[in-house]
Amino acid sequence: VRCDGAIMQKLAVTTLLVSPAFFADHVRGHASLVLPVPRNSNDRDLQPWVKGGSPATPCTCANGVGGGKDAETNGCELGPFKKDSGRGQACLWWSQGCSIHCPYCVTAPPGGLVPPGPITGAPPHTDKAGFGVSYCNQTMERPWTLPREAWTMNINATEGSEEDRYRFNPWRAPGSAPVVDPCGQAGGKYHGTAMGGDSVFTDTQLAQMGDLGSVVLKPVSTALQANWTVGQAVDVAWGMRYNHGGGYQYRLCPADSELTEECFQQTPLEFVKSEHKLLWNNGTLLAVLGEEKGVFVSGENVTFGPSGSTWARNPIPRVNTDNIGLANEAGCNSTGPSGGRDNPICQQFPAPCSQDTGTFPECSDTQGWPCSYDGSGQGACSGDWTAGVIADQVVIPKTLKPGKYVLGWRYDCEETAQVWSNCADVNILAE
Repeated sequence: VRCDGAIMQKLAVTTLLVSPAFFADHVRGHASLVLPVPRNSNDRDLQPWVKGGSPATPCTCANGVGGGKDAETNGCELGPFKKDSGRGQACLWWSQGCSIHCPYCVTAPPGGLVPPGPITGAPPHTDKAGFGVSYCNQTMERPWTLPREAWTMNINATEGSEEDRYRFNPWRAPGSAPVVDPCGQAGGKYHGTAMGGDSVFTDTQLAQMGDLGSVVLKPVSTALQANWTVGQAVDVAWGMRYNHGGGYQYRLCPADSELTEECFQQTPLEFVKSEHKLLWNNGTLLAVLGEEKGVFVSGENVTFGPSGSTWARNPIPRVNTDNIGLANEAGCNSTGPSGGRDNPICQQFPAPCSQDTGTFPECSDTQGWPCSYDGSGQGACSGDWTAGVIADQVVIPKTLKPGKYVLGWRYDCEETAQVWSNCADVNILAE
């Protein structure tokens, strides 16, 4: 793959060198929009996704819930929330190699030329995609003041110090990191980009690895489009496959406009904070989080976008051990010689539901939450949580002109240099 010499010279100057360390085996952070149905699940009616199965990294039928240990390939009972959005590869559209306050992601530098080899930025951990240094020469002098209560990883680290290893990743300045595409890139890379881990995508006649969502994804059928009224609060939800901490926002862009990050940034939607909830995949209520257990951030030099732009922290704690500050550090340290990296007792912050006791659920097809057939740690509402969705209500501005819009869901990761993105079709109606 041809690469512009000036670009690579700039990368070398900023100590962003070619090495396999940046995207190692555990680059597997994925999530997707559940409600409304995203364009990104455009392959929902193709085999093998039609029943929820997948040849690689299933977005929904994970860890055997509702289908036994073979559910990932054979499919499972999706539940009413995911019967349409849960099929397909919606969780495999994202941007990688993206750092706060930088003008572009290193996986897609200016000029549209793909870097010829693996990319590194002194990652904070050898098996995580992230930056220990800034590839665009950012320093801690540039204001990003995400309140510590909104941190999801390494929560007791000294801010700005070397131990603050996630400080250049997207969630530490929500909305300021660039994206490759505001609707996501299929597989999170171009075919010619050397990355490891779960940078996967199964090519179909509808999309191929490296395709840009704003270009190739077509509107969903009218029957799957949401109809919302100006001035009203509407239901939205998203679900994860792997958890890398961070937070999210919902935005709108007119459907007849070019779908750019700048367009979506013009109309962020405000949360109804009291309606911040966790739902099981069957649609029943797991926990009402509200403002008491939910964390919302906004303000100058905190988030990027119009004044008052609000983001919500991912309420599901990441399960991991290689950080400073855990909800139960003593319990995590007593997990034995193998460590507790995939043990639900090693939560980054306390789980938000009473059902989660920090223990492994027993493997059963009839239980309400996963049992980690694939080895990823998760409890009733912690870790790589696949048993439910994070549900919210957002308000459609009264001043918004009725018409056809595209809803953008943007999720900024903290543990990795990734931005997850999905887009959905909505019709905005007059009062």
